[in-house]
Amino acid sequence: MIELVPYSVVKKDEWDNFVSVSRTPTLLHYRDYMDYHSNRFQDASLIFKSRDKIMALLPACISRNNPNVIVSHEGLTYGGFILADKLHTSFLEEIFKSALNYYKETFKALQITIKPIPYIYMEKPCDEQLYLLHRFGATITGRNLSQAINLTKPVKMNTLRQRCIKKAVQNGIQVKEALNHNEWNDFHALLTLTLKTRHSVTPTHSADELWLLHTRFPKQIRLFVSYKHETMLAACVVYVSKNVAHTQYLASSVEGRKYGALDIIINSLISSKWIEECKYLDFGISTEYDGSLNYGLALQKEGFDGHGVCYDIYSLKL
Repeated sequence: MIELVPYSVVKKDEWDNFVSVSRTPTLLHYRDYMDYHSNRFQDASLIFKSRDKIMALLPACISRNNPNVIVSHEGLTYGGFILADKLHTSFLEEIFKSALNYYKETFKALQITIKPIPYIYMEKPCDEQLYLLHRFGATITGRNLSQAINLTKPVKMNTLRQRCIKKAVQNGIQVKEALNHNEWNDFHALLTLTLKTRHSVTPTHSADELWLLHTRFPKQIRLFVSYKHETMLAACVVYVSKNVAHTQYLASSVEGRKYGALDIIINSLISSKWIEECKYLDFGISTEYDGSLNYGLALQKEGFDGHGVCYDIYSLKL
């Protein structure tokens, strides 16, 4: 018998404890991360229990663009069902049905959109939900491409990336982890300038939001920077989950690009003990808003020995 429980703040600890022992213990699904921008979204997350034991979670919200659409989750890179270690597929099918019926009846939803967790973030396989999405008639309505490095294998960078790293070493570029508020603010200023001049966009997170998230997750949201003397040339924010270190933001000044200041940061992450517990270094998607590939960005990541990982989006009519 399935008990469906809408999420509320009093269930925060219960939610977080389950995430930590689930098949996908990723940073993004802890409530202190999900709720930092809770004022922007109407939460519709669900908890599924059997005999008072949590079997699955579904982080979700109402779409800001269409109140008849439920999204898992519009404010997160990926969502989908978070599953217990031991959960039979037939029971998950019942969970699917209960969730869809709940959203139809309670929110008058006409569609649910799910962004499943990419496989590299899985502690154990979770593709039962992909099978069920197919069986229930869902279609892939979006597919973004990321590049990730398998850190359990020898990393084979191309000659360009190797030359950039060598140039950084020859010019005395130093890499360190940034720990104080001023360094985070300096990074955000560099990031804002980089995104504005190269891509005509602004950072998703404000400086205050990034610092808040770092203080909530100091061991999981980290900033690595490179300097020449006292000048910050490049920086990289890394989200560290159990299996994956994800480069959330990459930024470099004009001078930094000249000296390979970002390349030496990536090389330090690959070769150091900073993320030694991770199996993958995920650079994040190299696709634009319309799904087209940013060839230069993909080429740069592939130069570090990155290989393709899809971030898919499924839509299901209710």
